[in-house]
Formats: sequence, structure tokens, C-alpha cells
Amino acid sequence: MQGIFQALNFSGWTFLFQVINLLVVMGVLYILLYKPLGKILADREAKIEGNLRDAAAAKEKAEQMLAEYQQQLRGARQEAQAILDRANRMAEETRAEIVARAKEEASRALEQARAEIEGEKSKALAAIRNEAATLAVLAAGKVLGRTLTPDDQERLAREALAEVERLQ
Repeated sequence: MQGIFQALNFSGWTFLFQVINLLVVMGVLYILLYKPLGKILADREAKIEGNLRDAAAAKEKAEQMLAEYQQQLRGARQEAQAILDRANRMAEETRAEIVARAKEEASRALEQARAEIEGEKSKALAAIRNEAATLAVLAAGKVLGRTLTPDDQERLAREALAEVERLQ
């Protein structure tokens, strides 16, 4: 085996120093790099976990706020619908009141017109009766050929009025 070691130019002391050198370098790297790197990675992992927890809390809070806003929106929609219903009801009541008032005014105007027509009719009939009575008295005076006294004229006028009223 020694032949192989000599062929490979292998020295035990060199090998031992290289092993010790390697262990020292690994120890120094472990102390200088691995521990701080492990700490940095652990800190980073803790920070990421904290951020994930914060994100989960923020998501939960956002969902809660969304639910509250949706509830408020539903309430606002219900309130708006109630206001619209009240406005429609009030408009319908106002319309019905205006229609009733208009019908009442039209009825009053119609009654007033009927009363005026009836009054004018009565005046016209009275005028016609008076005219008919006067004409009857004049005709009677001419037929009789004499002048009638005021008492005769009044009696004949009453008789003529009575006759005209009977004919109507």
C-alpha cells in the first residue's frame, strides 16, 4: 500500500495538516457565517410569520368591515324603499284629495249654474205671464169694445195668469 501512497505522492503529515486546516476553516465559517446566517434566517422566518398573522388579521378585519358595510347598505336600501313607499302613499293621498276637491267644486259650480238657470227661467216665465196677461187684457178690451176699469183689468189679468199656469 505504501507503493500506492508513494505513487500518489501522499504524505500523512500533509494530509493531517490539511484535515486540521479544513476543520479550522469549517469552524471559523460556522462561527462567522452559519450562526449569523441561521439567526438572519430565523429572524426572517419570524418576520414572515408575523406578516402572515398580520395579513390574516387584516383580512379578517376587512371581511368584518365588508359585512358591516353590506349590512349598512341593506339598511340604507330598506330605508330608501320605505321613503319611496311613504312618498308614493302621500302622492296618492294628495291626488285623491285634489280629485275629491275638484269633483266637489264641479258639483258646486253645476248646482250654482242650475240655480241660476232656474232663476232665469222663473224670471222669463214671470215676464211671459205678465206679457200674456197684458195682451189678454188688451185683446179682451178690444173684443168688448170698451175701456176696462182698473178692477176689471186686474181680475182679467189674474184669470189669464191662472189659465197660463194651468196650461204649464
